[in-house]
Amino acid sequence: MAAPVSAPVSTTVFAFDIAGADSFAVAVLESFDKVAAAAQGLGFVTQEPDKPTITLTLAPEAAIGEALSRVAAALAGFDAAAKPFRARAVGHYGVVFRTVADGQVSFAGSAIRSTQSALRRAPGSGSLMATRDFATQAAKLADLAFRFEAMNDAAGAEGLCHVVSGAAGAAQEGVGFSLPGTDQAFVAFVKRRLAADIGPFAGALVDRALRASMAATQMVKALSREIENPVARTAFEQEVFQFIKSHNRNA
Repeated sequence: MAAPVSAPVSTTVFAFDIAGADSFAVAVLESFDKVAAAAQGLGFVTQEPDKPTITLTLAPEAAIGEALSRVAAALAGFDAAAKPFRARAVGHYGVVFRTVADGQVSFAGSAIRSTQSALRRAPGSGSLMATRDFATQAAKLADLAFRFEAMNDAAGAEGLCHVVSGAAGAAQEGVGFSLPGTDQAFVAFVKRRLAADIGPFAGALVDRALRASMAATQMVKALSREIENPVARTAFEQEVFQFIKSHNRNA
C-alpha cells in the first residue's frame, strides 16, 4: 500500500443544505439526493450522516464558471420540486490539503470548515451565495454568467454575497457595491421613491425587505410588486436601477 501524499492547494468549496425545517419528508430528501448527485459529478463530496448537508470540493483545475452554473441549476431544480423548501449553497475559495492514497483523492482543511461555517450563519432566505473570497476570485474570470451582490451585514450575513444570474453590470458593476441596508443613501432613495407611489407605508415595506437580506435586484422587484399601476411599477424599477448604476460609477 502506497503512503498517502498530501499537498496544500487553492480551490473552490461549496456547502449545501435545505432551509425551511429541521426534518423533511421522504420526497424532499429524494429531491436533495439529486442535488448531491449533481455535486458528485463535479468533485469530491462528503455528507453528514442522516442530514441533508453536503460539502463539495472542486479539483483546483476545475472551471469555476461551469461549476457555478451546474450548482445553480441543481438548486433551481430542487426548489421547483420541493416547494416551499429551498436548497442553499455557499461557495468559498481557499486552501485545502489534497491527499492521494491508493489512487483515491480526498480533501480536508480550513477552507472546507470556513465554507460550512458560512452556510450555518447564512440567512434562511438565501439560495446560491458566496463568500467575498470566492466572489473576488470568480470576478477575475472572463464572460462569467453571474454577478455578486453583497448581503446586508446587519442581517448576520457579514462577508457573504448573493450570486445572481447575469453578467456584472446588468444591475451593478463589480463586487464591491455596498448593498442595501449598509448604504443609507440607497435606503433613503428607495423609501422616498416608493412613497411617491404607495404613500406612508413605503418605509415599513423597505425595512421589511432589508430584514429579509435580499439581493438588490430581488429587493427592487419585490417592492415594485406593491405598486398596482404597471406603468408606475416599471418607472420605479428603472429609476432605482439607475440610482444603483450611478452609485457604482461614483464608488
